[in-house]
Amino acid sequence: MREINETRQVTDGGVLSSGMDTLVRSLRTVFILLVILIAALLVWFFTFSGFFVVKPDTAVLTFRFGEFQNQFTESWHWVFPYPVGSTVEIPTSPQSITTDSFMPANQKLITDRKITKEASKEAYKPGVDGFLITADACILHTAWSLTYRIVSPKRYYERCMTPTAPKDPDTVIKDAMGMTGTRGPRTMIQDVFDNAILRVSARWSANDIILSREGSVLKYTNAVEDEVRRRINDLDIGVQVESVNLTIKSAPPSTIDAFDEVLRAEMEAGAEEKKARTYATEQDAKAQAEKGEILAQARNYRSRVVSEISAEAGYFNRILEQYRKNKNAVLVSLFTQTVADSFADVKDKFVVNSLPGGRQELRLKLNPEPAAMGKPEEAVNQENKEAGK
Repeated sequence: MREINETRQVTDGGVLSSGMDTLVRSLRTVFILLVILIAALLVWFFTFSGFFVVKPDTAVLTFRFGEFQNQFTESWHWVFPYPVGSTVEIPTSPQSITTDSFMPANQKLITDRKITKEASKEAYKPGVDGFLITADACILHTAWSLTYRIVSPKRYYERCMTPTAPKDPDTVIKDAMGMTGTRGPRTMIQDVFDNAILRVSARWSANDIILSREGSVLKYTNAVEDEVRRRINDLDIGVQVESVNLTIKSAPPSTIDAFDEVLRAEMEAGAEEKKARTYATEQDAKAQAEKGEILAQARNYRSRVVSEISAEAGYFNRILEQYRKNKNAVLVSLFTQTVADSFADVKDKFVVNSLPGGRQELRLKLNPEPAAMGKPEEAVNQENKEAGK
């Protein structure tokens, strides 16, 4: 019996020893595989997970233990993975902000012109309806759009209340009264934008903004843009204003019709003024042409008269010189010339001459018989010849 028990113990111990060895070897293999896997994961994590590619219109800021390291705008790069290193993407493409802070709660009263008597009598509700006060104490409604670009991503991220992911919308917050709002860079820029609109509008009259006299709306928009750009530059948050546009300008709903009538009258007046200016230009051109023609005629007449008088003066001086030398000869010559000039224009001439011995001879120069009406001169001459025969 004793030998049998000893044999069983040896047999059982060998079985247990062989199974334990197999288990140990298996666990060792699994452990080695896990170590290799973990090592591979660590290698991959520290080698490949730190690579990143900069997208178009995007800037990437790199940090190490929360401290800024570098800024990249193109190509691919590598940083230590989190928690050692981190990256932040900031868009650099143009971004737009629209504000309707100065529009009534029911904007269709302006955009769709759906004005009812009841709506026009409703008073504005503070905190609900928005409006502007102009320099002449009038109320106006406007809507605007602002286009800006991030030109210094580092300053923008550090100074502009930027969230951890700047591409995300601004953070929504709620105060103790239950009122909700947002907080972030876009909210801050919009607040600066609204403040600039308020300041500039307080210096302009409602007529200049609504009726746009002599391009006043463009000047008003440029003034708002200059104010926004100045205030953004003073904040030094790495943002550059690209453009500002006035999308809606309107009088209060109850006075829109009255402003429209004034606008139509202004347009008609402008058309009439344009016609008047055109007519004035045409008449001025015509008067200038007539003036030039009259001046040319006057200059020609002056030149002709001066030439004639100069010629007569020269002739007179020559006659005067001859007269001083021989008065009688000059007088006879002038008399003869005058008589000849006088007879030149006389049609019928009678010369009466005195002959020696008291006789007189009268010579008459008779004009030929006038041609008969309706007959050729040759026919009349032929008839005279036949009558003489």
